[in-house]
Amino acid sequence: MKRSRKSTGANKAQRQPRDFRSASSSTWVLAMIASLLWWAAFPPLNLSLLGWVAPVIWVRLIQVEHLPGRRPYWTIWVISALFWGLLLEGVGRAYWANYIGLALLGSYLGVYQVLFVWLTRRAIERWGVPLLIAAPAVWVGLELARAHLITGFGMAMLGHTQYRITWVIQVADLFGAYTVSFVMVFAAACFVQAMNPTDRTRANRFQRWWPIAAVMFILVCVFGYGEVRQPNDTTRQETIKVALVQGTNDTVFDTDIKAATQQSVDAFTQYWRLTLDACEQHPDLGLIVWPESVFTGGLPEMLRQDSVIPPPDTDYTPEEFAELIEQRSRAFHDKTRAAAATFNDAANPGGIRRDTYLLAGTDTIRFVEDRNQIYNSALLIAPSGEVVSRYYKMHRVLLGEYVPFGDTFPALYGLLPIGRGLTPGDTPVSFTVQGVRMSPSICFESTLPHFLRRQFARLQRQGTAPGVLVNLTNDGWFWGSGILDLQLACAVFRAVELRRPMLVAANTGITAWIDSTGEIREELPRRKEGFVVADVRPSQQTSLYQRVGDLFAWICLCGCIVLAFHAAWDRFARKGINPEDPAETDS
Repeated sequence: MKRSRKSTGANKAQRQPRDFRSASSSTWVLAMIASLLWWAAFPPLNLSLLGWVAPVIWVRLIQVEHLPGRRPYWTIWVISALFWGLLLEGVGRAYWANYIGLALLGSYLGVYQVLFVWLTRRAIERWGVPLLIAAPAVWVGLELARAHLITGFGMAMLGHTQYRITWVIQVADLFGAYTVSFVMVFAAACFVQAMNPTDRTRANRFQRWWPIAAVMFILVCVFGYGEVRQPNDTTRQETIKVALVQGTNDTVFDTDIKAATQQSVDAFTQYWRLTLDACEQHPDLGLIVWPESVFTGGLPEMLRQDSVIPPPDTDYTPEEFAELIEQRSRAFHDKTRAAAATFNDAANPGGIRRDTYLLAGTDTIRFVEDRNQIYNSALLIAPSGEVVSRYYKMHRVLLGEYVPFGDTFPALYGLLPIGRGLTPGDTPVSFTVQGVRMSPSICFESTLPHFLRRQFARLQRQGTAPGVLVNLTNDGWFWGSGILDLQLACAVFRAVELRRPMLVAANTGITAWIDSTGEIREELPRRKEGFVVADVRPSQQTSLYQRVGDLFAWICLCGCIVLAFHAAWDRFARKGINPEDPAETDS
């Protein structure tokens, strides 16, 4: 037996089931259209304007008084999961078992669209929150939750569909990429409300037109702000010429250690050759950047404490094991010295000594007593060949770089082809080359806005805030798929949020030079070897996002949490609610 509904005038103003030209006849049709439009706004099609259209359909589902179909929320979840699976299909290309992870990831991410429709309907029906506020606030709150939960997934936010339209994304320096998403969903809600006025009498024509006026005002503010903020930092600072090197080595999992080592050596050889070309063509380089892990070349960096204990499955004595580590360590340092000498000689055909540094991604193994710690690191190698700065990746990728409880149950790592899990670093790093202070990040660290902002704030408190951001990533995992574009979009937004140029060196692409306005000054096509030479000027600009971070998005998420708890209270405290239809708890 269903409960009677007590509809207020405010609630009626939000829901109009008979208009919109009867397009709401099927939940699955609307969800499918919305998902296809959203997908088309991302790569490979990159039809950015469709990013403004897709939320119109999602908001329409909120306005329908009764969602059609027996289990509409299940329908939304299935279609949304398929959307994510299609968008992120590159996750599975490197190894067949990754498709299992892709299915789990898509199923998890599909839940967020269900929550968006359900929580927004509840905010309108139960609390009388206007659609124009409820829809964008819930959307932003859920994007923030997605960026944090289960280590965080910050790719493919709605606002990211606009990453190549620089005058739109300038507002990201206020409250992050969430600001752009909020504006886009707000515009969608205004359009839907204008198309479905409650009262069509002449006296209430204002109800049709005021949402249009509201969205026009907001868009004028966004575009105006974009025009004001787009000019680059005009402070007179020295530039540094940086070569960002891109190879074409797809990741191939191989249980044969010899084959895997050869793959690493081949990548190293390709990057060595490309770097020589860059040095010969641009003898005034100040810095060369190699992507994540490619400097390993079959020989990782090895460090040890004074005393180490050999692994139990070897016959080494402690002295012999320490000597073996020392030999490997010397061999690695011979490699760094050879690289520094070769690249500086190639850059100086006239015999004039120049100081070209190398920032390179490699594996680092630290031996600590009876165990070893494996780090994903970025090394700054001076012209002398010495390692003068070292950054250990702090944010690990779930199932790609570690398995939960893997330290307690090491056998879990045997289920995946990733080998031993990585040890996270514990501090951000900045370094100075030719008077320019830079800060590196590795791989998907650039996809999490709060993570890079937290690193920036920590360095700022230490008085070592960078003027340039650098990201080293190995996207050979994704075999040239659209995930490369999704990560590039994240890098663009990090540049705008923190008002710092972002340099991206990516194996297989997309290597790019991005200025502090988010404009991509130069990029290389995916899976094409080469290099980008960036004549980059450091920025000292400030932004509101530097100071307050995700405060606005956290307020939105708190509202979502309150709505969810209120729904749970209703479910357990009241009777007669259909447990198969969450919409029944809305009303």
